[in-house]
Amino acid sequence: MVAGTSADTIFLEDFGNLADGTNITTSNTNFDYRRIGGGGGAIVAENPSSFSGASMSLGGSNTGSLNGVGVASGLGNNNFLGFSFDFRTADASLGDLVITSGTGNTFGNNSQFSTSELFFGVQFDAGNLEYRTSGWNNAGFTIADDTDYKIEIYGNNTGGDVDYGSGTVADGKLDILINGSAVVEGANFSNNVSADAFRIYQINGRQEYEIDNIKLVNQFSSVPEPGALMTFGLLMGLVGVRRRR
Repeated sequence: MVAGTSADTIFLEDFGNLADGTNITTSNTNFDYRRIGGGGGAIVAENPSSFSGASMSLGGSNTGSLNGVGVASGLGNNNFLGFSFDFRTADASLGDLVITSGTGNTFGNNSQFSTSELFFGVQFDAGNLEYRTSGWNNAGFTIADDTDYKIEIYGNNTGGDVDYGSGTVADGKLDILINGSAVVEGANFSNNVSADAFRIYQINGRQEYEIDNIKLVNQFSSVPEPGALMTFGLLMGLVGVRRRR
């Protein structure tokens, strides 16, 4: 019998216990991409945080010149990706927070995304959740100010369904969960390339997002129930006894 699923983590960043106000860089985190654009703002540690240990305060760009972090390449040619993090903001109505995964040059340069390079794209546009196909689609969910959230995004192009523990995402589809509840289920998504990179960035407003516990997984595996493992062990023991006889 199966008790649940376990995830294969390919990226994790929780910001440890960085001192408040410390610049978030590629040297003190697992990111290999970090950019402050020409629109102002900062990317610094927040400690104490709203979550655990330190968190990242990202934002403040008042233009389309992005402030962001990520991994430019090297995650592997993933046809399934689970992407989650905790976040909150004091004023969601100001500007956009954009979350992208995929493969291509835009993940390592100063530009915003190119749809042709996306595995999936998700954004909060003035607090409204949207996901990318050939354009942006409204998910019908809006975040509130000064509220803790956890977002989970599951994109699947493996050729079969993937069980991620709290649900199952069909092949060629996208699921998005907020605080454990599905707000997007079985949606079409960009799905133009495999997921070898990701970015989180802010544009077009003065808002700052507090972000923590960024986690990416590329596979879920079934975990047997403890009783099943015990039964298996007893059976193997009996086989050993019989062989000795």
